[in-house]
Amino acid sequence: MMQNSHSMTALALTPDDSEIVTADVTGRVFRWNRLLGVALAEPLTAHQRTIWTMLLTQDGAEIITASSDSTVCRWDRESGRRIGQPLAARADWIRALALTSDGKEIITATQDGTVRRWDRVGGAPLGNPLTGHHGAVRALALTSDESEILSAGEDGTIRRWERASGTPLSDPVTGHAGAVLALTVTQDDSAIVTGGVDSTIRQWNRTTGAQIRQPLTGHTAGVRALDLTRDTGEIVSVGSDSTVRRWDRTTGAPIGGPLRGHEGSVWALALTADDTEAVTTGWDGTVRRWDLASGEPIPPGRAQTRIDVTPVLEIHGTTPF
Repeated sequence: MMQNSHSMTALALTPDDSEIVTADVTGRVFRWNRLLGVALAEPLTAHQRTIWTMLLTQDGAEIITASSDSTVCRWDRESGRRIGQPLAARADWIRALALTSDGKEIITATQDGTVRRWDRVGGAPLGNPLTGHHGAVRALALTSDESEILSAGEDGTIRRWERASGTPLSDPVTGHAGAVLALTVTQDDSAIVTGGVDSTIRQWNRTTGAQIRQPLTGHTAGVRALDLTRDTGEIVSVGSDSTVRRWDRTTGAPIGGPLRGHEGSVWALALTADDTEAVTTGWDGTVRRWDLASGEPIPPGRAQTRIDVTPVLEIHGTTPF
């Protein structure tokens, strides 16, 4: 188990799964050796306010962070040096990020309900803002051919947009009772999978918007993040009930029991490339590894490493669910 003194909000794995990158409520970024559980560098102070979302470029060379300070920043992963100038996305919290596979375009979603496209290197906006959500947009995804942006938000809707033009591709999809907090799309683009504050996971036909089977129920509080295995047909989810859960995507049946260990909400999730391991982090500041076959936590190769440096910076505003 890796531990930070403050709550962790975002997590990513390098392409070779050797390194875990996390971000916290104070605006810092951490790098960890995944197998040993040791810190690889001093924390990087990337923002002065909470980092709500973070991702890595496809080659793992660059960390992209977005914060409630309204900026997106790019960082050289190994040196910690900032690349270029911050991208001033909007005078509002940035809640979700997506990146095209060629690395040329960053997509942002903000608390004011807009989705925007940006040139990653130059920082220039691309096209007009995508508007339609009422309230914060909490999750983004791209279809496999990257022609379509999918978004979900606190208004309880899931929306599809043609990426190039920003045109809505269908009526908003509704069904969750309250905010949609997590969203992903299957590898064949046939289905959208979402998690909501209503504690359910739902699957939708991407083209028609029809719900596929009954909602997956078991979480006792909001579903904050989810991912799909590549080969085994599983949904892996984490939630505000402190648990990690696995589901058969075809039948909706739970696989094994809840994985417990976190104290407080689990905010972020990543799966290793071979789908054998889930890595999670959350409000308790710990980073945990789980063997998906056994459901057991995976201990680090040496004693726990704890980082405790600067005093906590207060999260500005009311923390959303």
